[in-house]
Amino acid sequence: MPNAKLIAPVTRQGVQTLRVAAYCRVSTNSADQRNSYARQIKTYTEMIRRNPKWELVEIFADEGITGMSAEKRPEFLRMIQMCEHHQINLIITKSVARFARNVKEALECTRRLKLLGIGVQFEEEGINTLSLGDEMLLNLFTAIAQEESKSISQNLRNSIVKRMERGEYVDSNAPYGYRLVQKKLCVYEPEAKIIREIFRLYLNGRSVREISRALTEQGVPTKSGNQEWNPRVIAYILSNEKYIGDSLFQKTYNDTMIPFPKRINHGEVDMYYATDTHEPIIDKETFDRAKKLLEQRREQFKKTSVRTTYPLTSRIRCSECGSFYRRKVQSGVVKWVCSRHEEDASACRSYYYAEDRIYDGVITIINHLRFGEADIIQQVMSMLDTAQDAYKRKNQNAHQMSQEIAGLNAKQVMLDQLRSKGYLAPEVFQAQSRELQSQIRSLRAARKGELDSHLQSMRTEVSKLKELLNELDAPLEVFDEKLFSEVVTEMSINKDDMLAVILLGGLCFTELI
Repeated sequence: MPNAKLIAPVTRQGVQTLRVAAYCRVSTNSADQRNSYARQIKTYTEMIRRNPKWELVEIFADEGITGMSAEKRPEFLRMIQMCEHHQINLIITKSVARFARNVKEALECTRRLKLLGIGVQFEEEGINTLSLGDEMLLNLFTAIAQEESKSISQNLRNSIVKRMERGEYVDSNAPYGYRLVQKKLCVYEPEAKIIREIFRLYLNGRSVREISRALTEQGVPTKSGNQEWNPRVIAYILSNEKYIGDSLFQKTYNDTMIPFPKRINHGEVDMYYATDTHEPIIDKETFDRAKKLLEQRREQFKKTSVRTTYPLTSRIRCSECGSFYRRKVQSGVVKWVCSRHEEDASACRSYYYAEDRIYDGVITIINHLRFGEADIIQQVMSMLDTAQDAYKRKNQNAHQMSQEIAGLNAKQVMLDQLRSKGYLAPEVFQAQSRELQSQIRSLRAARKGELDSHLQSMRTEVSKLKELLNELDAPLEVFDEKLFSEVVTEMSINKDDMLAVILLGGLCFTELI
């Protein structure tokens, strides 16, 4: 008779540790905000370490940065990237306003994290995005934060416009040749003499390109400290009314739509022209002559610079000699030929190819990638993910840097405590705090360089390639110029009629044409 044995169910399972990160952000660099910033770091470090079910991954913090756009918050982007690599299970943050003030961006981000099984916990609002009923609340609180930000921005804008109307507004960004001293533009003579020289050379017949080349060769530093001058900068100087002591306000404006992008003013908002707002560098007669000459040369350039380009212009290289292919029309047929072969047939062994043959080769490759049975791009992405994860796990340098950053943050918190208790003089605190922040910035930059491998950038480009190709609902039958410009980076043809097409991410595919 068979024997039966009872196997009792497992009633207790090991507690799974959650990998938790915290996100902090302050919007200004004021002392009060810096204190808040340090307190947030201290609070979340202690909160995570007190919970036995949580493992601290890292405290991510953006200081003195707007919350309207994630693109301007490097630490936020790095945190999301780690989430996508499944290195974080939960994010905690002080409030919705600290996380984002852009409703669309906040909801897209939290939903994307939710699909990855990652929750965001907002302390002040008591919201956890993994809870079923919390998304509507998140939508509401984010909308409120967005409206607050828009209201603050509009109030600030109205204040600035009032000062522009009175001619009292001073831009915090002083042009080359000036320095901002006690909210006034003052002439900075070492740069002012360069401005005078630029006007003199231009009125003596030199072009903006020649002037920029001369300044570069002389080693004259630009406003940003670079050694290379751009002709566009010279043209802007020659047309900038600031150099005659006047100010034209609202050459650019911030759009009212989130996230308030800056746009060139083509008449969308009022401009204000104020005279004698500061000391001039150039007299008005010289400025008017230079500006008139600049406009005349621009008109002449427009008349002489019209030229036709084609989708394949400067896109095909010859595999034999490295020269670009050139477009030719023979007996009514459009062909492309190696420029060196065209000049001397004995110098290069390549030949002429009908444009339709090249287009057909590109179409074949794209259709094979999009509609072929083997999903080649997905296979490439999977291999890149595996390689990248292995690279990051083995990257001891980045791990060591993260530990050093955490230690420096702890020192900053300690400094704040000592100062608040009166144990540190303000000047000593500021000096030591500056030194700590400098070390933290250096370590973060070094860690970013350590982790930003070629694999990561390649994975991003291959992902973009897949998205672009997925927009095709049916195989291509005719050449798509827009798709070609978006996905193809290089092409080459060899003497054996083999077309090599290099796509985003450096993926190379060949086709006989």
